[in-house]
Amino acid sequence: MLRKWRAWLMTDKNINAAQSIAQTKQIFSGLMDGNRYTPLDINQLFNCLSANQRLSELRLKYAVPLLSRFIKLPNGKRVKEHWLEQSYIDGINVGVIVPPNFYKG
Repeated sequence: MLRKWRAWLMTDKNINAAQSIAQTKQIFSGLMDGNRYTPLDINQLFNCLSANQRLSELRLKYAVPLLSRFIKLPNGKRVKEHWLEQSYIDGINVGVIVPPNFYKG
């Protein structure tokens, strides 16, 4: 019984890892299109409840220079908005900057 549970747990971890990578790719592609995202945007667009983790992966694991600033929402709350500098996007498109290994732009 314990073996079956361990096998299920490992399968679940593999699915979650694959889903995390897919979400990171989607977020990066959207940023490469010049979009600006808040964690709520990422949740709604990519069905990703861990937007801050995916953004952190882009920064730390893939060395993507994300820019961020706080914005004030109409309801008065402050959230961070994230984007890529246009020069970084242009550098990748021209081939001067090497993109993350998963990006096939």
